[in-house]
Parts: sequence; structure tokens; C-alpha cells
Amino acid sequence: MPSDLARFYALVEALRSTPGQGRILAEYSGRGWPERGVYFFLEPGETVGSHPADPPRVVRVGTHAISEGSRSSLWGRLRAHRGTTSLSGNHRGSIFRSHVGSALLARDAKTFPTWGSSRSASANARAEEREMEIRVSTHIGQMGVLWVAVPDAPSKASLRATIERNAIALLSAQLKPQHSPSTGWLGLHSTNPLIRGSGLWNLKHVLDAPVSDWLDTFEHAVEFTTSYRSNT
Repeated sequence: MPSDLARFYALVEALRSTPGQGRILAEYSGRGWPERGVYFFLEPGETVGSHPADPPRVVRVGTHAISEGSRSSLWGRLRAHRGTTSLSGNHRGSIFRSHVGSALLARDAKTFPTWGSSRSASANARAEEREMEIRVSTHIGQMGVLWVAVPDAPSKASLRATIERNAIALLSAQLKPQHSPSTGWLGLHSTNPLIRGSGLWNLKHVLDAPVSDWLDTFEHAVEFTTSYRSNT
């Protein structure tokens, strides 16, 4: 019987072979997306093995609308991570952007006092941050994206929350991931040890343990999604 990790990546590969999936984020528009779902990022140079031809390694898992009454959409969340078509963006509205920008600054031995410093910033601070926002948009925009459509109501107990939480827990393996990041992975420059240790651009759930039957939920979501995409 395959391990849970092998089963997870077999399902990821099923998604990756589905038409419309796996392109880099910069190539997507807002057309044809399910309203709700869970997304998976694949970063250039990151694979599940040591060979460049090995399948890509998932580097971030996320969802949206898990608070009751939330109206956010799957594409809306991904667009916040991507930034605009002109490469501007707002790292205060995307923790993923904030993490990537912080790692870029650390790698290049630079400081930017206002980066990630608060939920709001002056017009002058935002203007000064524009170059960094462009760099972040460029980096994230080159990542591949996969997703599963999960059309359930916003709730912390939603199936989307279940898939997100347990996928992160499985991949991080409580900071002893089976598939380690490459030596060139940008996240190794993060100042946050949870990112460096897990090999993921995630903080929440990296110290959790997955529940036993969540992969059945994920598999059903993949089956629904591949059918959804084949009929659009």
C-alpha cells in the first residue's frame, strides 16, 4: 500500500495532467475558476527527488473563505498573491507575498524597515516598497498553480480547511519533511525557522499531525475537479 505522501503526490499528478492546470500564475486570468477551492503552488527548481525530471514539489498550500460569512473567491485569493498585471502588489494583503519578500531581502543582505511592519502604510512607504513588490510579483508569478474545486460554505470546519490543514501537516511532517527543498530554494533564506524547516511557504499547521482519513476527502475533491475541468 502506498504511503500517505505517495498517495498525495499521485493525486497532485492527476491534477497536473488535467487540462487548464499547472500553468504559471502569471499566465492565468480570472476566467473559468471555481468559486471556492484549495490551491497548491509549485516552484521552479523544486522537485520531490534529486533529478530535475522528478515531479514538482508542492511549496505552499492555501485556501480562502473559512470564516463564516466570507465572500472571498479562489481566484481573488490567488490574484492577491500574484499582484497586478503591471507587477505591483500589496504584501500586507498576502502573507505569502510578505514571506517571499522577506526572504529576498535576507538573501540579498538588504533591509527594508516598513516591509511587513504593519497592516497599513503611508503613501510614501508604499511608493518606496514598489520595487520590492515588483520583485515579489515576478517570483510568485513564475510558480505553477494547481487547485481543487471544493464548493462548500465558508466555515472553519469546511472541507477546504480540512484539505489545507492536513496537506500542510503531511508535507511538513512536523519539520522533518521527506522531500527536502533544494539548496537553491529561496525559502531557506527566510528568517522564520518554520519556513526553513518545513520547506513550505506556510506557517500555520506545519507543526500539526494529519488525521487518518483526510486523503479520502482530498481524493474526492480531485475526482470532482478533474470532471469539472473536463466539462468546461
